[in-house]
Amino acid sequence: MKLFQTVIILLIFSATVFAQDDKNFPALSQDDIDGGNIRSSYYDGNALWGLIDGGADIYLEYGFAKLLFQEVEWKGIKFRVETYRMNNEEAAFGIFSVSRFKCALSDTLAKYICITPYQVQAAVGKFYISIANDKGNKEAQNLTISLFKNVLAKTKEAAFELPAIFHKKSFDSYKNQMKFMKGKLGLQNGFPNWLDLFEDYSNYEIYLLPIENKKDYAYISQIKFESAKEMQRFVSKNQPERKDDVARVFNIISSLELIFIESTFDTNKVNELIK
Repeated sequence: MKLFQTVIILLIFSATVFAQDDKNFPALSQDDIDGGNIRSSYYDGNALWGLIDGGADIYLEYGFAKLLFQEVEWKGIKFRVETYRMNNEEAAFGIFSVSRFKCALSDTLAKYICITPYQVQAAVGKFYISIANDKGNKEAQNLTISLFKNVLAKTKEAAFELPAIFHKKSFDSYKNQMKFMKGKLGLQNGFPNWLDLFEDYSNYEIYLLPIENKKDYAYISQIKFESAKEMQRFVSKNQPERKDDVARVFNIISSLELIFIESTFDTNKVNELIK
């Protein structure tokens, strides 16, 4: 009887992991890789642990719906194509923002994109897309971009819009540093500098634009708290004053949200940035 139950459980798990084609995904097809090979698998919910053991928590915290995982062999190069469908556009942008690292190139292909010799990452509507290759040479990079173009052509998702404060022209040259962090895991991966600042809070959401030079910084954020009580506690604990050359400025915009700026720039520079 126990053996029969185990078999049933395994069959259910297999059906969840290797689900049938999902038409809601921008999936690569054989036509996109002439002469290459492609293998596709779909992952739901906790089945994500079977693919990225130890890394699934952050996707689940942001709001994960389903993953299309495609393994591609094309022109002697292996590619790992991961298309995560998140619960909303905000979640997809958030995962992208805390995953990108040392982007060698940006591009007009997508509004939020990061290109390195080994990988292309992008947030496109509700999708976080990562395409990685195993070579890192120029040919591999170009083919990775080509695969991304094919994926992009199969989706009609609208680009995610940041909160209004970050639309200022003075921020344009810093936009590729923009982050959206949700909860402790998001903060750990996106901006650990503030872990101590938020250690007594939970279920917060932070949009953060770090502006830095060799000497000074300005961390400009819009924060949403779980409750009005938590927001008021945060304001009381971090009074807007200059201390040890660090200034903290608050602007409350609702019962749960505020603009919070921490900076070592002088007051005039901060005002210039946010006006």
